[in-house]
Amino acid sequence: MSEHDHIIHDINTDINAAAKNAVNGTQHDFRGLNDARHGLDNNAQDNRPEEHLTHFHSFFYDLVTWKFPRATSFIFLSILSTIFAFRFINVLRYVFKAAYLLLGSVAALEYAGKPLGYKGVVSQMRPRRYYTISRSSLESVFEELHDFLNFVVVEFQRVVFVENVFTTVVSFVFSFFGYFLIKYLPLWSLAFITTIMVFTGPYIYINNQDAIDAQIAHYSDFANHKLIEARGLGEQYAGEAVIRARETAFQLSDKVQNYTTRRPAATAEKTELNANNFPSVPATEPLLQEYRQQEPINTA
Repeated sequence: MSEHDHIIHDINTDINAAAKNAVNGTQHDFRGLNDARHGLDNNAQDNRPEEHLTHFHSFFYDLVTWKFPRATSFIFLSILSTIFAFRFINVLRYVFKAAYLLLGSVAALEYAGKPLGYKGVVSQMRPRRYYTISRSSLESVFEELHDFLNFVVVEFQRVVFVENVFTTVVSFVFSFFGYFLIKYLPLWSLAFITTIMVFTGPYIYINNQDAIDAQIAHYSDFANHKLIEARGLGEQYAGEAVIRARETAFQLSDKVQNYTTRRPAATAEKTELNANNFPSVPATEPLLQEYRQQEPINTA
């Protein structure tokens, strides 16, 4: 064997070994992710900060924290590819295309064999018993669906009742920006951005947890300090306003008291009367008949 053949053999050996290691590593990651989904990964509980209420908590925690990088990267790229496929490819149209090609092919094969004396190519391939879905498979699917719905309900309650303040704040930020972005961005772009943030945010936080927690504590202390200063200024201004209002009330009460004490004396001076203020009483009775005779007669 020549030197060139040795080099090619070594390259092929290395490629085969790398491919085998990649396949084994991917199988191991998927097996570990599946064990986490079924609650079989007992060693992982030491690294998780919280008690997981369902096995989906363990599954999604290991998924978004990239504990099994090959499995997570495969799922991540699969979700992104699905989003792009539904955005740029009319998937439903191709589903109908595959359906009519399949049905047309089997119908043509069936009719093509009958003139030659065959019963039918496709009919001869028909199984004696049609395939069915077993009850155990359906029960396992519904059980997984039930657990997943419980996972969603439990997580929603944990966010709403503020079991973890950071998680509630992050959910608020996501929903707030999503409310405004949905007016300007299509649904597929929102799904694309959300997928990237879900698969990268927890990984970045866990690998830089000390620095991020320090920054959060720093800004929290800064906000609390500013809040205390604002509260102190508010109390100071409120105290000054109360003092000014009290002084104004005292001044008004003094003015009212002075006015009420001076008014009776003035009214008493004005009400002093004597006999000259009244007209004199007539001494004789007025002659009513003479007054009527002097009254002009209306001829109208």
